[in-house]
Amino acid sequence: MLTPNLLLALAWMLLNKAFGLADLIVGLSFGFLVIRVSWRALHSEPFSLRRYFRFYTRRPLQTTWLWIKFLGFGLVEIVKANIAVTKAVLSPTLKLRPGIVAIPLDLKSDAGITTLANLITLTPGTVTLDVSSDRKTLYIHALEVGDVEQLRRDTKELFERRVQELLP
Repeated sequence: MLTPNLLLALAWMLLNKAFGLADLIVGLSFGFLVIRVSWRALHSEPFSLRRYFRFYTRRPLQTTWLWIKFLGFGLVEIVKANIAVTKAVLSPTLKLRPGIVAIPLDLKSDAGITTLANLITLTPGTVTLDVSSDRKTLYIHALEVGDVEQLRRDTKELFERRVQELLP
């Protein structure tokens, strides 16, 4: 959690256009409060200082690298999907096979499910429709559904696996 707290502190300093040690301390305190308030959305158990500091000191460089890889992956997938949708729309014969697919979820946290759903929706040609009431199935609509099992495998291996690395 050091990375989010540090990012919040840096955002605080940028917004205030003040870069002193006192501003960093205030920004870190502000970041702590934001994380404290949003803890229940990110974790299933109640907030505790012990758990917070365990996350706070968890390998910050590794966590930062995972976020950078995740954002890079997301951007690449969005560009690839934009190209595919553009080709499909501009082709002389529109041969789309749209469909709704149920994808079983291994993610347990609300933050993980929400991140996966948003990543799918941000990717052109797909949109998340719903999550089952037991939070074990995600329903998506895709413009091109050739092989349903392949779409499920790709979603789980490419998208869900990366989200699980960040938000188990």
